Amino acid sequence: MPNATINVDAALKARLADLAGQTGQRVDEFVEVLLRRIADADVHFERGVPVFPRRPGVPTLSVEDVDRLADGTSERRRP
Repeated sequence: MPNATINVDAALKARLADLAGQTGQRVDEFVEVLLRRIADADVHFERGVPVFPRRPGVPTLSVEDVDRLADGTSERRRP
């Protein structure tokens, strides 16, 4: 398998180190597992955005639900 070098900025490096620390893994191990899971996922890209297939039985959020959650409103608005 060919090797690759991936450059990340300091903020991303710090976040990855924090996440790796939470799992008790070294950063290199954590990132390798993370990237393998992404590479093995059933994912495609639409206009550069990763799109994962919906899991059966999982509800889909409406635009209104997303707006409500983004606004921090806990109650659902009624028409």
